[in-house]
Amino acid sequence: MRVYFFILILPLLGFTQTNLQADISSKVSGQPSSYGSSFFYNPPNKVILGSYYLFDEWNNNGIIETISGERFLVKKINLNMSRNAFEAKGENDSIFSFNFNNIDKVIINDKVFKNYYYNEDNKVYQVIYENDSFSLLKGFSVKLVSRSGNPMINRENDRYVRKQKYFLRNKKSKTIKYFKLNKRSISKLFTNKNKTQIEVDSFISENQLSFKDEKDVSKLLDYIFER
Repeated sequence: MRVYFFILILPLLGFTQTNLQADISSKVSGQPSSYGSSFFYNPPNKVILGSYYLFDEWNNNGIIETISGERFLVKKINLNMSRNAFEAKGENDSIFSFNFNNIDKVIINDKVFKNYYYNEDNKVYQVIYENDSFSLLKGFSVKLVSRSGNPMINRENDRYVRKQKYFLRNKKSKTIKYFKLNKRSISKLFTNKNKTQIEVDSFISENQLSFKDEKDVSKLLDYIFER
């Protein structure tokens, strides 16, 4: 039996249309696809609290930018942190899972996501800031915590616990290292730059920036590296 799977994917104005739509359509007809694969979601038989998706809702518009620079709009897209893959919802609980073979970046709700391979691991990161030397990234993970019969713990159901950490990617060496979002770590990024510490401190004070806020950190790095 042939199953038809539809996802709204539209070329953005100002960009040339490619065979992305045809490529996905071929997959649901049983032919190979270079952009991913489709499957049907089967909900678990037991109650599990929380979610392994990054966004709580599916009403997200995403822009997929291919390696060749073409861009497409994809509706109902989310990041599956358990599978480390972007997925789009179709009809009748159908899901299309994208791979990064021909995709450079995914933009959802003005947030940029890229996939990097390091230390024998492929992982999707949100790009917080980047320049010619480094990228400040945010990584995501999810863990299934089992229920407990101990009344003192108060955990009657299994639940997904979502976590996030920050990383620094060196563009020359391609290494990705854990990075703490604090003043000490961030100050090391702009040693010997054309901004003095007095200028940086003044900018932080005038704009009431926090080293724990990723948007503030991005704004600070923009100032220091004069983007």
